[in-house]
Amino acid sequence: MTLRHFRIFIAVAENESITQAAQQLAVSQPTVSVAIRELEEHYGVRFFERMNQRLKITADGLALLTYAQHLVQLLEEIDQSFRQPQGGTTLRIGGSVNAGVSLLPRWVRLFQDHHPEIEVQVQIHTTEFLERQLLDNELDLAVAGGPVHSAFLLTQPLIREKQEVVCGCRYPLAHQEITLRQLAAHPLLFRQRRSGAFEVLQSALAQAGLSVQPRWESSSLEALLEAARQNLGVTILPQPLARREIEARRLAPVIVSDFCFENSLSLLWHKQKYKTSAMLKFIRLAETLAQDES
Repeated sequence: MTLRHFRIFIAVAENESITQAAQQLAVSQPTVSVAIRELEEHYGVRFFERMNQRLKITADGLALLTYAQHLVQLLEEIDQSFRQPQGGTTLRIGGSVNAGVSLLPRWVRLFQDHHPEIEVQVQIHTTEFLERQLLDNELDLAVAGGPVHSAFLLTQPLIREKQEVVCGCRYPLAHQEITLRQLAAHPLLFRQRRSGAFEVLQSALAQAGLSVQPRWESSSLEALLEAARQNLGVTILPQPLARREIEARRLAPVIVSDFCFENSLSLLWHKQKYKTSAMLKFIRLAETLAQDES
């Protein structure tokens, strides 16, 4: 099997059509048909079934599609890495909101101080979104918290980050000491249900036989902070951000006596991704900085 076979296979899977795949790749329809037949004969399984005048991928086809996409991406990365001119390297880093608030800006600045020849592009988003970006080869690395849900991603724990429960200064829980069970009875404000902070809380509550649903969900950190400032409920923030809000008297602390909120921040990357020189340099720097701060 050649790379050409897998490129054709991916095109057919995406278009669900021999004709459209041929047009996309600028090859003849027989060329596409022969490549698919050779793949199916080589592996001894059917990868497509014709349904309603479309080619629908089978379960075996879906399994092959994952490997084919990663194989093509890997070869493209290797080609790009060795053909790219000196000084033109780009490193694409993702960060969860927690990492973006507390660690990543400083780490990226230090990295650029040491490696000004490398252009760093950063995306701050939820861990779930960053996982998809890594799987789709839209990111090289990510620094994020919370559990990872894909077996294709590798994680390297870096640092445990403390978080604090906060609320508006006029909310009934302001400056109060409560239990985890009491916290669960109040409206909870979170960035998103799959954010690292919410999954940490959800896991802790599950161990106590409790469950909660966020009263407020927002992909915008500023919108979440404003909801808390308006006394709409309680939220959990990275300690540096919580401290700034408390010192500015925009939010107030809530002390949870029977639980310590921490989130493990880790480096994430695709296990089949070719590690470029820029990636290895950032990984080494992150390891050193995390060790110094732990």
